[in-house]
Amino acid sequence: MISRFKTSGIPLLVASVLGIGSYVTYPLPSMAQGTDARTGRCVPAITTGRVRCDYDGGDSYIGQFVNGLPSGTGVYVYASGDRYEGQFRLGQPNGRGQFIFKNDARVEGRFQDGKISSGTAIFTNGDRYIGPFSLDGEVGVPTGQGQFIFANGDRFVGQFLGGKPLGTGSFTRADGSRCSGQFYSQELDGRGRCAFSNGIRYEGELRKGLPHGKGTIIDTRGRRFPGVFRQGKREQ
Repeated sequence: MISRFKTSGIPLLVASVLGIGSYVTYPLPSMAQGTDARTGRCVPAITTGRVRCDYDGGDSYIGQFVNGLPSGTGVYVYASGDRYEGQFRLGQPNGRGQFIFKNDARVEGRFQDGKISSGTAIFTNGDRYIGPFSLDGEVGVPTGQGQFIFANGDRFVGQFLGGKPLGTGSFTRADGSRCSGQFYSQELDGRGRCAFSNGIRYEGELRKGLPHGKGTIIDTRGRRFPGVFRQGKREQ
């Protein structure tokens, strides 16, 4: 699905039932080697200007050429049915664009040297990641202040590093319940404070965005009940 022009990759988050889950790498297909007229047929047969190209292997391109390379605005269509639409420079996506996969997943935003630097990843189940991506080494991964929005209305907003939540953030469920604090993993483990829709509050350890471990329940009258919790429930 999502992530590699040339040899770069973009690990992206995928949703699980109980949290954000693990991230996987979706490879963006490589463009035709050289992406110039020597690997296929271009009409008109020019090196600078607007062209239509049919590359060996089944890829095609419609857009602007500069010195025989896609530069400017264009559409690159892969033999697989995936395509990139947007701005190019020196034969690679650079600037605003979107990569649309044949299964309807897509990543859209700003590209730099063939990799996504900031934007939105939209998954086939309706989940979305919005925010910046790192450009370190061979990959671009969610890094910085971003948000992951689940199709069911749940939302995590906070700090990402290496494609997973790491640092301060908040997890809000569709029913209005909200847990804020420090998160340490893609499974939303951490420590923080929760406010539930019924007025009950919680302070303590979290796992999968739920009270789990040592913590304290605070009822609507302000009474505190410390204890040990498992999957959101206080042990008797």
